[in-house]
Amino acid sequence: MFKDKLKSLLFIIKINVFDILFFVAFLTALVMSITLTVKKDLIYIAPIVIITLIIKYISITKKKADPLFLLALFAFLGLNFLSFYSFNKYFNIISLLTSGYLILFTLLLKKYLVKSKLKSFLSLSVIIGFFLVTYIIYSVVDLLMGHIPNNNMVFVIICALCLFIYAITFAIIYISDNYANGTILLTSGVATIFNLGLSPINEYFLYSQTFTVLILICHYMSLYLFMKFISETKVIKAKDVKPNYF
Repeated sequence: MFKDKLKSLLFIIKINVFDILFFVAFLTALVMSITLTVKKDLIYIAPIVIITLIIKYISITKKKADPLFLLALFAFLGLNFLSFYSFNKYFNIISLLTSGYLILFTLLLKKYLVKSKLKSFLSLSVIIGFFLVTYIIYSVVDLLMGHIPNNNMVFVIICALCLFIYAITFAIIYISDNYANGTILLTSGVATIFNLGLSPINEYFLYSQTFTVLILICHYMSLYLFMKFISETKVIKAKDVKPNYF
């Protein structure tokens, strides 16, 4: 009994250490984004934030680590490096990496989707939310049309479609209200939309350190919260789901 409690305590301490390392690296990246005059210098600290998340995820899940999420984390790692090194030069690769991790995130959430009849999908708030997300994505794509080469637009459209599908997926899971951590997933998803919507605006239209800080916050917190959701939330069976009417 004592050994079991000791193992549990050591496990909790180890996880908390990784949390501390993540937030230290995260805060360091934020401070550097404010103090540095050259954004490219962030490539020295930004990957460390992702690496701490990779280590934390593996330490939590151990042998049950999902290879899809690990692949998404490595896509994030490459995305971080290229974004800070030269966003314009590697725009197409950045778009493909972004589309890739959005597809992987959607596949990871697929198992949390439960087929059940939900009247809530017809509610006014859901319809408004659907059109709001659609409008945000369309507005960003429309802005980019006049500022990037035509041959790059296909990558923008692919990325926008992947974001839309991901948004629909996490929204359905949240609205279904089958999981206690649904709010965590929703927050992660909203942060992802905000990050991907604001990033091109910051690069092509109105560069601001304030925007850069907000983008970094949304970028890393969306990933951290998504990891928290998939690592802590157990999939429920369809027979255990009760219809929700609200």
